[in-house]
Amino acid sequence: MRNDTSRRVGDILPGVLATLGLEEKFEEGRLQREWVAVVGKAIASRSRPRVLRDGVLVVTVENSVWMQELWFRQREILERIGAAFPRLAVTALRFEQERERTSA
Repeated sequence: MRNDTSRRVGDILPGVLATLGLEEKFEEGRLQREWVAVVGKAIASRSRPRVLRDGVLVVTVENSVWMQELWFRQREILERIGAAFPRLAVTALRFEQERERTSA
C-alpha cells in the first residue's frame, strides 16, 4: 500500500542534487551518455565528451583529422548541446587528441 506522502525517486532527485550542488555533474553525466543523440553516430564514434570546466567542454577526439572536422563544426555542436542541455551552459569546446594506448 502506498502512503499519500510518498514520492517517486525521480520526483525528489532534482531537489536532492540541487541541495548537494551536484546538478551540473548529473547533467554532465547525461551528456556523456547521450552524446550519440546530441552529435550523431559519425561524430560520436570518433569523439567523446570528457569533462566540463567553467563552461568549456573538453572533447577527446580520435585523431587530428576528426579534431579539425569538429573544430569546423563547433558552432553546430554547441547549438545542439545548448538545446539538449541548457542548464550546463556550455560556452566553448576544447578538442584534445586521444592519447595512444601503449602496451606494458
